[in-house]
Amino acid sequence: MDRKRSLAYVSNQNGSSVSVIDTVTNKVVKTIPVNKNPNAINFSPDKSRLYTSNVGSRSVSVISRKTNTVIQTIQNVLPEPFGIAAVSNKVYVPGQYSGEVAVINARSFHVIERFQVANGPVTITAAPSGQQLYVTTLAQDIFIINIPQNKVVQTLPSGPIWGLVFTPSGKSFIVTNFDTNQITIYSASTNKPIAQIPVGLAPLGLAISSSGLRAYVANSRSRSVSVIDLVSKRVIKTIPVGTIPYGVTVTPNKQTVYVTNYDSNTVSVIDAQSLSVIKTIPVGAGPRGIVSS
Repeated sequence: MDRKRSLAYVSNQNGSSVSVIDTVTNKVVKTIPVNKNPNAINFSPDKSRLYTSNVGSRSVSVISRKTNTVIQTIQNVLPEPFGIAAVSNKVYVPGQYSGEVAVINARSFHVIERFQVANGPVTITAAPSGQQLYVTTLAQDIFIINIPQNKVVQTLPSGPIWGLVFTPSGKSFIVTNFDTNQITIYSASTNKPIAQIPVGLAPLGLAISSSGLRAYVANSRSRSVSVIDLVSKRVIKTIPVGTIPYGVTVTPNKQTVYVTNYDSNTVSVIDAQSLSVIKTIPVGAGPRGIVSS
């Protein structure tokens, strides 16, 4: 399959598959079987590969974007792998049960290290510098990992956090506070909060447009997406979507937003100009993660 095509990839946790969506036609063009219960999906740094963390099989699936097929399954990564991030030639996978992060060599496909972070990690995000990883947890704080040392170097008090995304400039990052129904904007230079914005109920995933002007937040218990103007720091629209919206991605051309609806087995397609749902795409069972390029 041509990598130049604009595609979105959806990890279907209950369907043990990845749906490939053509973002021009908004149709599923391929379904890729992976190992049991993929929850998160992410690109390699050069976007030639995709990785899924498979919570039901302690594994990571490696997908070639050239062929859109699984080229490797890495077994015995750790219990309940939940979240995934790739930096340089390594892949980092937190385990929700063990509280560890496994480090995989992306060339040999072997786990080369595991180190402790905290209980209940749910998201892992690489800082734009490539020198740090930020891990969010269900139970407590945000943990910052120094990549060369593979150890926690700073803990940010925050309470339960789910999603964490850096702005395109790298000057700030935004997290979803799913227990207090808001997002918090942090300064990346000080790692201190600078603003809080109320959103819908139990926000999970979020995405930021490539311009850095808007954020889109999936409110899992409100069946909605909050659209936030990051200049005025306010919600400018709330868009109804499916049941338990979970993951969000914005296409590189900033024209379309895709939202996975975990309990509806669909993806909502939002036009970024009209801020309305223009199509609902059936995908596999239990869609959670989504990325696009």
